[in-house]
Amino acid sequence: MFYQNLKFPRVKDRPFFYTNFVATVDGKTQVLKNTADYWPIGSKKDHDVLMQLRANADCLIHGSKLALEFGNITLDSLMGRELKTLRKKLKKAEQLPYYVITNHPTKLTTLLSEAVIVNTDLRSLVKDLHTKGYKNVLVEGGPTLLGSFLELNLIDQIFLTIAPKIFGSEKDSTLTLVEGHLFSKENIKNLKLLSVKQVEDEIYLRYEVKK
Repeated sequence: MFYQNLKFPRVKDRPFFYTNFVATVDGKTQVLKNTADYWPIGSKKDHDVLMQLRANADCLIHGSKLALEFGNITLDSLMGRELKTLRKKLKKAEQLPYYVITNHPTKLTTLLSEAVIVNTDLRSLVKDLHTKGYKNVLVEGGPTLLGSFLELNLIDQIFLTIAPKIFGSEKDSTLTLVEGHLFSKENIKNLKLLSVKQVEDEIYLRYEVKK
């Protein structure tokens, strides 16, 4: 595996939350129009890292926009042999629970019948996940949901792949790591670099979010 003996710290009274993104050198995580022309951003190795991080999770969380666009692809991946094999090696349940946070639960329940659709505030969700015994929770976004988790100081580590590409941008045409949230100067998120790995021209960064 890419990260040998990957372990996460325990957090008191809640799960440990981590996130995984791939971005271009100019900081773009998605092009909104003609998305397929710009996807995937990362390489096969980046996909392998994604699978490892999912394999280590007790629960996967997406926001509604991400789920609408990639939910069925995500479910197919979660049910695939590759992930189940990785989870079995880690002595985890083969099926990774897939949660979607949305203000429109009826629509997503119809589209993604095998996902857990929740319409609740994040603090209530955190309590529920803790009650269920989930220790490591992967929040894959999108950028608005990630911003909400960061605003409440819930994200503990960030795994970020830097792809050797520059997309450029036009008004309202791309997304970055966090959207819809501008942190105050007192609440800027400062990170501690835990590791750097290079594979060909890609850089894999692992950060701890300082509390």
